Amino acid sequence: MSEVRLSMDEFCRLAGEVVESLPPEFQERMHNVVVDVRNRPKRRQLLDLGLDPEEDTLLGLFEGVPLIEQSYEEDYPNRVWLFKEPIEEICRSRDEVAYEIRRTIIHELAHHFGWTEEDLEAFESQPNPFDDEHDE
Repeated sequence: MSEVRLSMDEFCRLAGEVVESLPPEFQERMHNVVVDVRNRPKRRQLLDLGLDPEEDTLLGLFEGVPLIEQSYEEDYPNRVWLFKEPIEEICRSRDEVAYEIRRTIIHELAHHFGWTEEDLEAFESQPNPFDDEHDE
């Protein structure tokens, strides 16, 4: 698969557009969430998740305390990480990068809202509209 390489500015701009395009129901619950971009996950982030830094990587990561675990007056700052290079490595076009950014942000925000990986299985099993292009 040929990779797409965007500048960091363009990648961040796409991420910002995704966040701005989220439904109001998401926006209302994101006042304490920062979406950040890094080229790759840190070794410690992978190890903390039980992943092998030599073999595994991540497209994104949620760090913080899910809303359902915060009490009424608490307002913990949370962070969603997007990892630019792993996302680009699985994509063949700018449009596909935008799709993966959106999919990754939604997945990580679901953790902010309290969803587990098991809760997200149905979301993750949805077909990628770009898969047909990869088969050609």
